[in-house]
Amino acid sequence: MLPDLHDLLESLPSHAAVLDMAGLLVASNTTCLELLREIDPDMGLGRPFGDACAKMLTQPVGFAVQEGIAAVLAGSLPRYEMDLPCGQAGSQTWRALCITPLHGPFPGALVTLADISRQKQLEEHILHDAFHDTLTGLFNRALFINRLDQSIKRLKRSPKALYAVLYLDMDRFKLVNKTFGHVTGDRLLMVIANRLQKQLRELDTLARFGGDEFAILLEDIAGLEDACSMAETVLRQLAQSFRLKKQDIFVTCSIGVVLGSAAYEHPDQVLRDADNAMYSSKEHGGDHYTVFDAGMRVLTQRRMEMELALRHAMEAGEITVHYQPIVSLTSGDVTGFEALARWQHPRQGLIAPSEFIPIAEETGLINELGALILRQSCRRLVELLRANPDFTDLTLSVNISGRQFKRPDFVDEVSTILAETGINAQLLKLELTESVLMDDADEAVRTIKRLKALGVKVVIDDFGTGYSSLSYIQRFPFDSLKVDRSFVGNMNEAEQNMEIVRAIIAMAHKLGLEVVAEGVELAEHRTALSELRCESAQGFFFSKPVPGEELDLLMRKHWKNEAQPLL
Repeated sequence: MLPDLHDLLESLPSHAAVLDMAGLLVASNTTCLELLREIDPDMGLGRPFGDACAKMLTQPVGFAVQEGIAAVLAGSLPRYEMDLPCGQAGSQTWRALCITPLHGPFPGALVTLADISRQKQLEEHILHDAFHDTLTGLFNRALFINRLDQSIKRLKRSPKALYAVLYLDMDRFKLVNKTFGHVTGDRLLMVIANRLQKQLRELDTLARFGGDEFAILLEDIAGLEDACSMAETVLRQLAQSFRLKKQDIFVTCSIGVVLGSAAYEHPDQVLRDADNAMYSSKEHGGDHYTVFDAGMRVLTQRRMEMELALRHAMEAGEITVHYQPIVSLTSGDVTGFEALARWQHPRQGLIAPSEFIPIAEETGLINELGALILRQSCRRLVELLRANPDFTDLTLSVNISGRQFKRPDFVDEVSTILAETGINAQLLKLELTESVLMDDADEAVRTIKRLKALGVKVVIDDFGTGYSSLSYIQRFPFDSLKVDRSFVGNMNEAEQNMEIVRAIIAMAHKLGLEVVAEGVELAEHRTALSELRCESAQGFFFSKPVPGEELDLLMRKHWKNEAQPLL
């Protein structure tokens, strides 16, 4: 039977051998015997298989294998399997050991040793990818959460085991991608990761959460001062220029800092608060760190409630439009209106735009809200002109948010609303702020030209608060310009503000633009603006914003009003 057994072993693809009840090698295929002799030159038939295992493996593993062989042979274990690391680190191979009992005329055990080195490499690669960011090589969100969870549990066991989390988001990183391309953007992220890693201790954890977001876990710190010190170091390090493609690139970041406490039960709670603190840093203009406090959580809850209520308000028709007249400073005629969003809440009354517009911007609801305001105000002007044929040249000014303007289908949406409402496109003025335009100036110019091709006029709003330079403004095909209320309201109090308004009006006229002044509240404002040859103005001196249903009465009462206050 032994020749037949030998032929059977030779037919197996893996190393295979047969042991007798004493654990001695009684049969083996050629490849297995060669492997065993590489480990122990004296190994051969009649020798204990366990001796080769002891030489092939480290002591604890070799001892475990010997125990497994004995257990299978004794009948106390139906099968024994183990993945064995063989050889030295760097040239290590892996073999899957399987020992199964044999019964019948040759009682003992069948041993197989399959080479699984490739499989192990794949497993290690998959495991590495599961916990590492492929671009930077840093840990990823999954591993960071795992370590943060351990820190939370450790703090509960030992109150002195303090930890802190720093949540980082690069400021205006999209501008880097748009300016230099995504390849350079990715390279910059790699350099940022390397610069951050150099600031950490061995026990700290740095992870990339995706995009341009990073997180740092500081363990075993003395207190909040250590976390703040690290935040300051990060800001200082990132403020230094990055040299890429022979160009110096400057980036900053916003950081949210959370000090661990016994109140935290889950990593998501810590990251939520760190994220809230980070957004607070964004609101400070970036390049800033903010330590989380409980008030931020209340504010976040309020924002979430406001978002849900705003969604409902848009569906329930609670969002309305008020209209503020724009008056010609030459003729005194009302020449148009600015449409202003208002929220008439059934319990809280009129909610100011300053409360809900930022939330709409942040959540993306501004796209739907902006389209609603544009459509509703266009319809109202069409109704007003249809009922009052004398008001043929009244214009409608509507503010457009940055998110709306940057949508690929924005111009198509405007075109659709023009067709739906039947408004004369030449009566519609879309107002854009300077900051919206400067994110991607070339694309902004293309979009403005497409809007003007529809017949729509484009106005630069809040002029004076942003870049406000002749070289900047002449890049864009605007029709008119609005002077920001902050200059108009104070121009009679400070000579500097008067000169700023004078310079803005002169510059606009040089470029062939009409000028509208916002925030006119006093007769002195109107007089000064008239002397500066400002064409139009709006503000409480003329009228507060009125609901749409009051437009007919306001116009009939003040048509050709010789610039008397509409109060």
